Amino acid sequence: MRGSGPPPTVAKFGGASLEEPERVVGYVRALREGGDGLVLVVSAREGVTDLLQGALARPRSAAEHRRVYLELARRHPELSVAGQRQLERTGRLLRDLESDGAPDGPRSDRLLSQGERLAVHWVAGRLAAAGIPATPVEADHLGLITDNAYGASCLLLDRSRTAVRRGLGRLLARGEVPVVTGYFGRSLEGRVATLGRGGSDYAATGIAALLGARRVELVKRNVAVFSADPREVPSARPLPELSYEEAEELAQFGARVLHPLTIEPARAHGIRLKVRSLDDPTVSTTIGPGDPRRRNRAITLLRPLRMFRLRVPGGRQRPGVVAEVSERLARSQVNVVQLFTSSALLCLVVEPNGAKRLVTALRPMTTDDAAVLDGPHQVALVTVIGDRVLDDLDRLPSEAVRGAQGFSATPRALSLAVPEAHGRSVVGALHRALVERREA
Repeated sequence: MRGSGPPPTVAKFGGASLEEPERVVGYVRALREGGDGLVLVVSAREGVTDLLQGALARPRSAAEHRRVYLELARRHPELSVAGQRQLERTGRLLRDLESDGAPDGPRSDRLLSQGERLAVHWVAGRLAAAGIPATPVEADHLGLITDNAYGASCLLLDRSRTAVRRGLGRLLARGEVPVVTGYFGRSLEGRVATLGRGGSDYAATGIAALLGARRVELVKRNVAVFSADPREVPSARPLPELSYEEAEELAQFGARVLHPLTIEPARAHGIRLKVRSLDDPTVSTTIGPGDPRRRNRAITLLRPLRMFRLRVPGGRQRPGVVAEVSERLARSQVNVVQLFTSSALLCLVVEPNGAKRLVTALRPMTTDDAAVLDGPHQVALVTVIGDRVLDDLDRLPSEAVRGAQGFSATPRALSLAVPEAHGRSVVGALHRALVERREA
């Protein structure tokens, strides 16, 4: 670290924001004028991860891999010598894919990490050309450690602290700007492990926690946190402030602005997050401790989803029935988006691609235990999020509740499973009742 000086600021740039490199340079220059250290975390350039996933989907196609390689070269012009070596390494990985066929999780993650590796060399080069000393840093080589859940790994901050602080501290002490890869780290097995789509936000808050930073800026391209998706509700409003808990619920229930695990390192270490729009710096959302005077309400929509109703003899009076269902689904890698229960019924909401696996996983219960499984039913999950949201139960409009096939409530989230075709209209009705009329 930088001796006894103030902790650095961590700024993360999303892939879309990198399409405006001049603005990125200007933003970095402005952040450095404060005199504190600055660490950048960057995503792959927009569309690059999709390109690499396309190559993985066609592992034997030399023509597809050649197209991907040429497109990667086009999107990362004027690379340094080290950056060119990284591009060549990507080419070798693509050729290995052709000869070996579909890879396992760690090898897939290795190829997918190339987007961020190329991006840090490209961004560092743009900064250096503008007179800003910058050094590309690859998170796995730095010592950012994850568990072994390839494709959706979690950071292990205690295992990462010493190496990350030492490595970035040296660069900061020299007045340089480390440009660190987001999205991945190094697993306990010593292999590349990605954090899931959007994982660069999570990497940024994890690195900030390790460095003792008090502030993280998540810079995106014309993106803000709204009271609803503006594509679904044109009257949606930007939310200037959120509590950690509200932001976490928004991420879990489908707001695409944040990776679901982004909030935890920030909350645990008291780091304030600011989500900024590169296109309009006046639009931002600050995420920090809750304020009892605020009455945020945001409505999210997840669709398409599938609901199954499981009726088990004895219902919840049968010891361990919920645990048994959960264990069977976990073994079959079925992610339950939402669970609604009554004394006799379990309603399970899953992604469409998990529906067949759910039926297979629960078949022993229907054949051996006389359970009855009904579904799938096409549903959408509509969720109202905000601190003390239970205060609004009596304000839910009848047109939103009518026809709901499931309902759950916690102190910060009210969720309704509704027929998929009604999802958008239910979001609109809730927004009018809980956001617009409250402000009128």
